[in-house]
Amino acid sequence: MRTKVIFLLLGVSSLTVSTTGQGPTITAVATVKQLCQGVITASSDALFNVGREAPSSDYEWTVLHNDALMLAESGNLLMIGGRARDADEWMVMSQELVDAGVVAVEAVEARNTEHVLAAGDQIVVVCEKCHEPYRDGGISMPIR
Repeated sequence: MRTKVIFLLLGVSSLTVSTTGQGPTITAVATVKQLCQGVITASSDALFNVGREAPSSDYEWTVLHNDALMLAESGNLLMIGGRARDADEWMVMSQELVDAGVVAVEAVEARNTEHVLAAGDQIVVVCEKCHEPYRDGGISMPIR
């Protein structure tokens, strides 16, 4: 019995060693434009809309929480799979989107609409900062 356990452990450890040497390949599916339109804009709009109508049920808060999480994670997605335009400014701005998204997540978790709106203002600044150098000179995005 003890021999079987030793061989089993050796077999599992050899599998672990052989598979950890090769990391998964990251393949970007969406373009930056598609990611911005399909995830970032949709998620940020949900946060901005809190100024018009605050969530009133657990379900609505959960949906808003998911949007805030998606927005925060989208900053990470901008940094991988060949999406990064450069290794300097792009990466800093993408991290700023992650950070602003985390502020939004925390505001939603606290169910504090004023903090959600303040996080939205921070998100606008981050987005415009990136739009200016990377997207046709930027567009005006009003802060509430």
